[in-house]
Amino acid sequence: MRRFLVLAAAAAAFGSLMPMTAESFTYGKLVAGQVQTGLVYGAAGSWCFVDDGGSEFQINSAGSKAVISFSELTYFDGTNYYGLNGQTIMNFTGTTGGSLHFKLRPNLPAVVHNPMFTNFTQTYNSATDQLVVRFNIVFPACTLPVNAIYDAP
Repeated sequence: MRRFLVLAAAAAAFGSLMPMTAESFTYGKLVAGQVQTGLVYGAAGSWCFVDDGGSEFQINSAGSKAVISFSELTYFDGTNYYGLNGQTIMNFTGTTGGSLHFKLRPNLPAVVHNPMFTNFTQTYNSATDQLVVRFNIVFPACTLPVNAIYDAP
């Protein structure tokens, strides 16, 4: 009997060391990772670019609002360059899209300051303990795919 109690206590202790579930990793926690490089050429000499760099991501438990950061994101409309680095707010109007809001960029045209995003997905890979986030930023003359991988805290 005594041996059984010792084994039960050891099993309980080791069981508490199990990794967190995907839901607790995905929702409400700030996670760090990296955005993959993306470059797309659009109409009339325009282009949009996101550089390989550090990023942070957090989505609320309702899935209605998220924050993502970019170390370098640029949109060129054929005439003007727009540096959109830093923190960006994602406001979801549905499960896969909504509008972005580039913080600290108040003097931009509204279509650049608050573009739409589409095709949002987030997939948790339990084997690697990583969250993969993908979506497209729809600028007036260019659509930029964003792919990012975040590690569990």
